[in-house]
Amino acid sequence: MISLFSHLHWRGQGVLLVLTFAFINSAYGLTLLEAYEWALVRDPSFQSATKDYEAGLQNDPIGRATLLPKVFANYSKAANRSNITGQQQVNGVPVGPYQYNANYPSDSAALQVTQPIFNLDALARFKQGKAQADFSRSKFRYLTLDVSYRVLQVYTDLLYAMDRERFQEAEYKAFEEQAKLNKRYFEKGEAAQTDFLQSQSAALTAKAKVVEAGDDVENAKRKLEGIIGQPVNLRQIAKLRNNFPFVSIQPASFEGWKDKALDGNVELLAMKDQIEIANQEYKKNTAAHYPVVNLVAAATTATSSTTVTINQKANTTYAGVQVNLPIYGGGEIQARSNQAYANYQKAQADYDVAKERVITELRKQYSLMQSGKLKIEALTAAQSSATKLVEAMRRSAKAGERVNLDVLTADKTLYNTNQDLSQAKYQYLIAYLKLYQASGVFDLEDFQKISAYFQ
Repeated sequence: MISLFSHLHWRGQGVLLVLTFAFINSAYGLTLLEAYEWALVRDPSFQSATKDYEAGLQNDPIGRATLLPKVFANYSKAANRSNITGQQQVNGVPVGPYQYNANYPSDSAALQVTQPIFNLDALARFKQGKAQADFSRSKFRYLTLDVSYRVLQVYTDLLYAMDRERFQEAEYKAFEEQAKLNKRYFEKGEAAQTDFLQSQSAALTAKAKVVEAGDDVENAKRKLEGIIGQPVNLRQIAKLRNNFPFVSIQPASFEGWKDKALDGNVELLAMKDQIEIANQEYKKNTAAHYPVVNLVAAATTATSSTTVTINQKANTTYAGVQVNLPIYGGGEIQARSNQAYANYQKAQADYDVAKERVITELRKQYSLMQSGKLKIEALTAAQSSATKLVEAMRRSAKAGERVNLDVLTADKTLYNTNQDLSQAKYQYLIAYLKLYQASGVFDLEDFQKISAYFQ
């Protein structure tokens, strides 16, 4: 098996993805971190995002090029045939027509340099190119974080489906044993037929749920394989550890997390980049109202350029200032400016909407972290009590102090508690990841901490 160790380095607004390959023994199976590392290389959605990111970075040099000199060169060579006719005159008096045919080659070459001196459109394009490149960086980082969330979600979905299948199988075996026991009691006349029928019905229902749980496992397995591009061996996938330590989040107050999110949330950074892109688009359109001033210099050479310069060569150089001044454009410039300004205002409004959504999500995940710990502690205690209750119910039923239905109810309570506890732990880890992502401080080390919960 090949393990892929990936490292994400955020340098300012730049992103450097370093991939290191190493061979390890396949006996270690698939861990959460390895699933994430494979997804960075194999997930089709992320591969598309990577190419989109690479393309978006080119907006920076494209915009910068509008402020740099432009150098053009051209060369032409032609074979010319001229038929010249006219009226001959002597002392101003026409004496008759004439005709002249000329066949001659000609060639010309030119080298021209243009440097913008005053060009508001070029300046806006330069700034817009930088904003577009920054947007691509922010978007790529957001999608990279989204990969980690999607991997954790499908990974825990698979483990939860496997837990449910395991709990359902245990429940089915317990109900089946209870049904066999009641059947023997019924055949001996020591139990009522209703007890036997109840336990038999519960066992058959549990068997059907085992089949359903198996289908859920297969579906979850396929989703994970689709993201990581690797077959998953269910026997070798890392499971949730029995020891489940709680995370001490810093800062402890929600306001601290809110401040972090407003400064570093990747989605909000991308929205700010979009505002700047829209702003520069507006300036590009208003720039059409202003003159464009360029410094122009050229060197040309031409041989036999006209019929009167056959076999003559002219070398010319010139340097000067070129001014283009718009006078009237039919109202198009103003209309485009108004349209661009409206889009700029829309981008600002979209940012406000996104900010409220991010803060709401941040509050939700912060609360889930707080309540998740209490929920896990309560369900752990409930699991211990439910286990003891099942044991007590079985002893009481055997002694004739409890009926069969009491045992089945206790069993059902235990397995439901097991499922709820398993799900609560996965939700706690997802809340941890989403809280750090929403705040903009999530990195590979945080994902490694989450991966450590699985072995």
